[in-house]
This record gives sequence, structure tokens and C-alpha cells, in this order.
Amino acid sequence: MSNFPLASILDKKSLIWHFCITSIKLRYRGTYLGVLWSALEPLLMFVLLYVVFSSIRETTKEDFAIYLITGIMFYHLFVKGTMAGLGSIVNNSSLLKSFNLKKEFFPVVATGSTTLLMFATLVVFFGLMPVFDFSPTITILFLPIVIVLLLFLILGISYFLSLINVLLRDIQQFWGIFSYALIFVTPIFWHIEDVDGILVAIHNVNPLGQIVELGHMIVFNQIPSLEQWTYASVLVFIIFIAGFVFFQKFESKIIERL
Repeated sequence: MSNFPLASILDKKSLIWHFCITSIKLRYRGTYLGVLWSALEPLLMFVLLYVVFSSIRETTKEDFAIYLITGIMFYHLFVKGTMAGLGSIVNNSSLLKSFNLKKEFFPVVATGSTTLLMFATLVVFFGLMPVFDFSPTITILFLPIVIVLLLFLILGISYFLSLINVLLRDIQQFWGIFSYALIFVTPIFWHIEDVDGILVAIHNVNPLGQIVELGHMIVFNQIPSLEQWTYASVLVFIIFIAGFVFFQKFESKIIERL
């Protein structure tokens, strides 16, 4: 049972909660605005991209602002979550050496803290809707499903990154560049039907892109087809299970390399 994902730490929910809160406090320690940055970051990113793309091209699509903030919300959570997951073991090496905690515990905590900070991002998301005179429909009720898929994707990738970071610290620089590039190949400010070639090919294997597209459909009063739900879910859970298996296989090397 301990080899089943998350099974070995389900009885530590209160400890996970404590570490999630502590992680958030440490992340924003020394800043004046504290956790407000979790809302300001996606908001400022939205303002910048909205001003730029509204200035350099004619946005023929309706509700471009809401389309844009929907993509930014998922992208921002993905980047923040995976970056936290990447450093989750190295940053807690002293705790790992001092206490009898499962190594899997720390990527889970990183994803958990991202989940808590997500609520600030959602405030920005829903707060911008009346500003741009947009009213969500009943399909918005499917949004939590898409968010759950995103969190599983974050955790699966965090399993990979947290362990690789122990063995190869260069992954930090690589993932920073990769995350920056990801914004251009994910349908955040462009529409699938407006592109072809390499962007479509990348989108088909980009799990974040699939999640963002599901989010766009739900926000704009469309229910994704069963095929779209299935494809995105399978893609996410393949990454999640592969990340967990990879973590289980090589976690024994963690202590000796810290």
C-alpha cells in the first residue's frame, strides 16, 4: 500500500497543513505585501500582456481580457507550483535528515501550499469579470475539475523535478528557461484555431495547454467533449504516475547526495 501514490502520507494531513502554512509564510517572509503577491503577480502579468497585445494587434475575438486571464491563471499556478516542487527537498534537507518523514512528503507540501495560494489567484480571476462586463455561465461549475487536473500535473512534475534537483542542480536554470518559453507555446494569448504547424503539434502533447484549453471552454460556456476530458486526464495521470514511480525508484539516493 505504501507504494501507491499518496497512500503513505494520507494519515499526516494535519502535518501537511502545518507545513503548507509554514511554507507560505517563509515564501513571503520579509516582504511588505506578503501573500498579496500571490494575487498581484498574475494581475500584473495580465495587465502587461493585455496592454501589449491590445496595442500591437487587433483582438477580433470577444472577451479577450477574460480569455487572457484564464490562461494566465493556470500558467501562473503551474509555474509557481512546479518551482516550489523543484526546491521542496533541497530546501528542506535539514528536516529530512533530522526527522523520520517520508521524502514524498515535501513535494506534496509544495503542491499543497500552491493550492492554498490558488484562492488569491481565483479572486483576481473572478474579480476581473465584472470589470470587463463578463458574466460566467453554469459551465463554470466544471472549473474545479480542471483545477484538480492541474494540481495532479504539478505534483507529478514536482516528483521529477525535486529528485533531479538533488542530483543535478542545473535543473533550476533549465526549468526557469523552460517555464518562460512555455507561455508562448500554450494557448494563453492565442487561439488554437488561429495557428497551425509546430504550435498545434506542441499543443497536442502539452498537458498544460490541454488544461488551459479545457479552462477556456468552460469559462466561455462550452462543455468539453468526453474525448477532450479523457485525453487531458490521461495525459496528466501518465505524467503523475511516471513522476511517482521515478521518485520511488531513485529516492534512496537523496540522503547521500544532500
